[in-house]
Amino acid sequence: MDDKGYAFTPLTLLLIIPVIILAASYGEIVNEVSLISGMIIGGDTTYSTTVNIYTAIERGAADAGRYSAYNATRKVIDDKKFFSTTPGSDSKSYMTTQIQKIMNQHVVSTCNELEMQTGRQIYINGNLVTNSTNDVISNDSISITQEDPFGFYVKVKGGIPIKVIQNGQSYEGSTPDISAYVSIEGLEDPYIWLNTNYNETDLIFSYPHYTSLNLANGTIYSDYHFDDVIDTKNNRIDYLYECLDGDVNATGVTPRSYYFPDPNGLTFFDRLNNQTSSTDPVNARMSTFILGDPLFDAHGNVSAISHLDHEYFNEKSGSPIIVGKSDFLDPSGWIFYISDSYRNYFQLKSSY
Repeated sequence: MDDKGYAFTPLTLLLIIPVIILAASYGEIVNEVSLISGMIIGGDTTYSTTVNIYTAIERGAADAGRYSAYNATRKVIDDKKFFSTTPGSDSKSYMTTQIQKIMNQHVVSTCNELEMQTGRQIYINGNLVTNSTNDVISNDSISITQEDPFGFYVKVKGGIPIKVIQNGQSYEGSTPDISAYVSIEGLEDPYIWLNTNYNETDLIFSYPHYTSLNLANGTIYSDYHFDDVIDTKNNRIDYLYECLDGDVNATGVTPRSYYFPDPNGLTFFDRLNNQTSSTDPVNARMSTFILGDPLFDAHGNVSAISHLDHEYFNEKSGSPIIVGKSDFLDPSGWIFYISDSYRNYFQLKSSY
């Protein structure tokens, strides 16, 4: 009998019992779904936190690489002294140390923010990141490689342990290999600065008309387009003249020649070390031209020195190029000299 005086027959009770059971089960299902949803959301946050750590390392590597490259050029210019070629004292070693320091600061700062935002505890390389003063990324995990003339890669070796913990949930794994590209365009070139006593800004900008083609036999065919246009009336060979005029449009300072790929040239790091030749990959080397004849006295008053940078400093003899009936002049008004080997390599003629 219920509270209104009705009596339930046995059949009615049998019909009501499943409804009671279903109601109870439905309540448990709702609770379990809420719990599972919370676990999934928590897991997603934990996973996304880990992905953000990878991104922080990659961005930190790129920012640190550019900053360390700038610092290296300024150190040479300010100290008026090139880096040594001795391993450990060379430009790559200096920059690797700088990169490690800056990267660690960036990664720790980012992870501290992630901990505050997500409530997770983050461990990198066994170190709790919160207010950590330890290096979470070691020096031997970082390397620098150059694969083209106008930039380099900062590579962070994978396998660095990472653990993210919150309320008993945790993600444990290790970092993948991380590689970040760093452009050197717009940076100063101490190699030209100190060796010519210009004492004026000499910035690295790439020559825009260079093209290359990988041939079927694996060799690279290069075309510099230095003599696409010949203007005998105005004593101009273009785009050679434009290359010599270089970054004046970008900097608004005294003309400095563009830089161009050169398999016999020097890499950015060779230049910081003041090397006369390179052991780095040929596709990472570059050259530029010297305007005027700033070392005329040092060369014993001999003008006929090739104006390709490393040939000029090694006093390699050169010859002028005749345009019409006159010697081709650079933008500063000096006769432009080039060695026979490089004139042939650039596909230039001795006269036009």
